[in-house]
Amino acid sequence: MINPAAVGLTNGPSRALAGENVTPIIVTRTAVVELVEYILLDYLTSRKESATTPIRYNFSHFFPKSKLLSHLNVAFKDNITSHHIMSRPKPKITTPAASNGQYQHFVPQFLLKNFAHRVPRVFKRPKGSPKPKYEKGMFPGDLVINSLDLTQDAAVFTEKPVSRIFGQTNMYDDFTKPTGEQRHIEKLLSKLEAQAALIFTKITKAYAAKEGGIVLTRDELNLIRKFLFLMRYRSSGFYTRFCHDRPDAYSENDQEQFRKYMDEHPQFKTPMQVWLHNIETIINLDMDPDMKWVDELPEKMYHDDAMWFVGHIQGSYMALCVPSEAENEFILTDNSYSVYEGPSTYGRNGKSNKEECLSYFELHTFAPVSPKIMVVLRSTVLPEPHEDQNPEAKAYRDIIRAVFLDQYGPFDSMLADLPVHKAGNSYSTIVDGRLVFQEGFDGRRTRDHKFRFPFFSLGSRHVNTINSIFFINCVRCTSFVFNSKQAFTRTLEWYLTTPPLQLGKILVGEDREASLKALKKLEAVSQSLGSKKAALWIMPPEADASFLDDYELLGGSLETIEKDSDQVVRMLALRIKIDSWSKGVDEGIRQRNRDLLVDAYLRLPSRRFWLYIQSQRKMIMEHEGTDLFNSQMGWPRMPERAVVEAKDLIKPDRLNRLMYIAFKTDTKFRQQAPLKVWTDFTPTVSLLTVTEFIGDCGIKEIEDRARLTDVLANTIAVDDLLTRAMAADVTIPNIDPNWTSHLKPFNRLERIELHMRITCRKVFAIIMERERIKHQLSRQVIEDLEKVLFTLVYPTPPPPFP
Repeated sequence: MINPAAVGLTNGPSRALAGENVTPIIVTRTAVVELVEYILLDYLTSRKESATTPIRYNFSHFFPKSKLLSHLNVAFKDNITSHHIMSRPKPKITTPAASNGQYQHFVPQFLLKNFAHRVPRVFKRPKGSPKPKYEKGMFPGDLVINSLDLTQDAAVFTEKPVSRIFGQTNMYDDFTKPTGEQRHIEKLLSKLEAQAALIFTKITKAYAAKEGGIVLTRDELNLIRKFLFLMRYRSSGFYTRFCHDRPDAYSENDQEQFRKYMDEHPQFKTPMQVWLHNIETIINLDMDPDMKWVDELPEKMYHDDAMWFVGHIQGSYMALCVPSEAENEFILTDNSYSVYEGPSTYGRNGKSNKEECLSYFELHTFAPVSPKIMVVLRSTVLPEPHEDQNPEAKAYRDIIRAVFLDQYGPFDSMLADLPVHKAGNSYSTIVDGRLVFQEGFDGRRTRDHKFRFPFFSLGSRHVNTINSIFFINCVRCTSFVFNSKQAFTRTLEWYLTTPPLQLGKILVGEDREASLKALKKLEAVSQSLGSKKAALWIMPPEADASFLDDYELLGGSLETIEKDSDQVVRMLALRIKIDSWSKGVDEGIRQRNRDLLVDAYLRLPSRRFWLYIQSQRKMIMEHEGTDLFNSQMGWPRMPERAVVEAKDLIKPDRLNRLMYIAFKTDTKFRQQAPLKVWTDFTPTVSLLTVTEFIGDCGIKEIEDRARLTDVLANTIAVDDLLTRAMAADVTIPNIDPNWTSHLKPFNRLERIELHMRITCRKVFAIIMERERIKHQLSRQVIEDLEKVLFTLVYPTPPPPFP
């Protein structure tokens, strides 16, 4: 089994985002990335007419831990936002007695209050009625939140006090310190929250006053970005990651780097101390305008997490989004501040032997502020309408995007058309649609620079898509928080009933069963709210987890996977470019060009051609919305795999062609389904032509039998009524007329070919038995090969044969 984690890239820090066992990766910088960074810096610092401020970019945190399947994974759909969410282990650090416990929020109360309402006051109670009893935090006048509780087998709508949701007891306490210092981090977080609350209050008031946006100073902007990063880093998922009482208990995929760091810093006795120290370091960080902090921060805390923070600041920009329709609202979950939208790749981890996310790239992350305001952090690799007016700036952005996203193959962000742009600033302006610096600007950053953030109006589709990203990632969430039940009902139904491929509702990985359970739980909620629509999703069979084995079976290895993957990207790009370049040309010529390209690709090593086929299958799923995982077709799903499994029976020069025909016929049929395989589909695509002869199938035993049948069929003295019927348009007594009617569309040569196919199919299992035993193949392999050969590659009428 190929180890996907061993393709030559360095694993980075674990990112258990809100419990997700998914990893933003830091790797050693390659020459390509260094060159791109140099070019960008040179460009940004030298072109005065551009309003792009000279900044220090660090792209290393964007690299996936492995290129394996990053652009060709079919067994596991690029699940646009899905995470593996870890269960929270019992804390291994000694905690104080319950009487000394403090409930500490990982979602601050000042944000929760924006979703809250007050318990109604009862001014008069009927005389003689008993005094009502209230739970803690639920007294009249207390702030409570509408919540969908997911902790039970059946989700329940309830109200919860703001003071008792999205938090844990003693979450940030360090019990290795003296009593008076144990809550030092909680106090620092409270101070930061108070500062951030002032800025977010300005934002909510500006929106309520129907102002067009909000102006922030550089220091205010830096504080908000720092706060948003810590909303991820302080989450319950990171508590899980670091909650150990000894270094060797830390088991994330960066354990070697992390344990080395602890060895070099003996003042830290537990991983929890490292985490709390990192939080404190970021809180106290002075983000100076000259950006000296970028070099200083990795020297002050765990290096990998420091570089992640740098990437968070430099790799995205902030946009304030609001619904354009009054009835639409945003929702809030445990992990809203940790989930992302972007391409990801699933496969089997060679070390853990589990299906998990191997790599991903964040294009959008989110921070709910209120039911009406959502902060979206958008990756700087995506197009920016103002900066891209400068052709050179656009060209450089295209280079960066290619470096980081091309390895995932064709990918369309669900929010690619989000109507946002970077904030305006006090040192630049727009002239003729292009950003230019203000006269007198010397290129230096200062604390008094100001930034204007407009409120971007989002239509229903964008609002529902963002909410759906939260729904997708709810596997181990405890609650959904919302303002209006009507708005929640609409957005939930939209998520459940939108076609799976549009939202990435492809259930894969070790959490597939948990994801299915959560989805069904939400479906039951939607139906209880009056929906009559069924939920839609795709759950590929687990057998697909072994599809890398097929690559290895075809001769692939660790030494070939990276080169083959790179070549497949180029093959796909050439295929797309040829179609693009020939637009407007006669369709016959265009198809001839496609066929010539395929003929060239068929000469490549089978392992590489196999990867190319899988990439094409994924493209069809993503761009046409065709479900290529449905196994109810009468032949093996992904039929080219049946050819690979039987490769020892097939001549090497025919293997690629058999795989390709099986793949193309399978996908064409699924695109045109429902059709009857023989009576509707085969004549439609004209498969029974002289282009494919069973006598050239590449399987010696079948070729020999076909040639013998061909000789007999052309012999005048043949005494076989069926053969005569195949050679002439006649009706034979005692033979099903429906069966013989299948022959009418075909000429004499095609009928002889069809007769050879039928004859070979009748005896296929018998004549292949010796070879099956010789190559130690299972009978299932032979059965699957027979179905693929005689249903898709060399179609025959369905049995029973006359």
